[in-house]
Amino acid sequence: MSSKKPKSVPLSKNKEFALFKTLIGDAKRILISTHVQPDGDGLGAEVALYHYLKRARKSVKVYNPDLVPNRYRFLDPDKTILLGPGEAEIWDQCDLWIIVDTNDPRRLGKLWQELPLRARKIVFLDHHPDLLTSAETPQLPQNAMVVSDHHSSSIGELLYQLFAELELTKLNGDMATGLYVSVMTDTNSFRYARTTPESHRIAAEMIELGVNPEEIYQQIYSTKELSHVQLLGLLLQNTKVSKNGKLAWMEMRLDLRKKFKATADDTMSFLNLLLVLRTAEVVCIFREEDDGEMTRVSIKSKGKFIINKIAMELGGGGHEYAAGVARQESFEKVVGMVTGRLEALIDTPPPRAAMSRLP
Repeated sequence: MSSKKPKSVPLSKNKEFALFKTLIGDAKRILISTHVQPDGDGLGAEVALYHYLKRARKSVKVYNPDLVPNRYRFLDPDKTILLGPGEAEIWDQCDLWIIVDTNDPRRLGKLWQELPLRARKIVFLDHHPDLLTSAETPQLPQNAMVVSDHHSSSIGELLYQLFAELELTKLNGDMATGLYVSVMTDTNSFRYARTTPESHRIAAEMIELGVNPEEIYQQIYSTKELSHVQLLGLLLQNTKVSKNGKLAWMEMRLDLRKKFKATADDTMSFLNLLLVLRTAEVVCIFREEDDGEMTRVSIKSKGKFIINKIAMELGGGGHEYAAGVARQESFEKVVGMVTGRLEALIDTPPPRAAMSRLP
């Protein structure tokens, strides 16, 4: 199987990017946001972009639809940058609203209902595949655009290219920490298929700028309480698999999560444990959300099966081998719907061209 990956068009040749550069140059007030349930990719990117634009003498604020999970608080120890509901006021007007790590307005929660009319221009800075067009696909207003590079491992990698093109200021330690967290977390410590040579080059440069890899890893991943580990053990004991063993999944109801005092973020890394199963090609975890009405599903593939199309067809999205979806049907219905679609995908023979590339 070939290890070569298609190269993206250089940002300097991307028309949307050229316009984005102009918008940043002209903007005085810039607001930065990321998606609900923010992760290391989005939060790290926000921190790097915030410090970059501040050093370029822009007036900048970060405001997110959800509060920052505790394990990412080290990115903003003084709690003055990564703000959310109840922590700060949003400007009545801003020149540019930059939304990182999503191309789907639905993932902004209430922010998308409140802010589009306050921003003169809106840019989604993303690296996920384009959304499937359907009646449910949200339409962007005329003052919004998407700047995307599907082949970037993370928003951090995309920002690194952006900073090099803009040349407004030099990288410093604060930016380096944000970029490193973004790249490291969204490649699962450089293990995912979308990890690029550039990912490693960026990591090396950030370390040269003072980033301590072990310290950051401990801050993000050594954060579990004993109760969280006990919850994981129970979920692993009750892992379910399809008849052929190629699909494996965990089911986490809200009452169970509350019993073990685990937030949604406390369970984000659980799914990776199923990837060690020898026969499993696709794994997923079903988590009942805090409102008791929505079920969120995270799906990962080892690389033989592309799963983001199924996620998009069900109203979600993501990368080819790591995607997710949230549904408001009953927990049991969502489990049956998603596992049924995934089993059908796994049981369908790959096209001849794909089969010829398999080892």
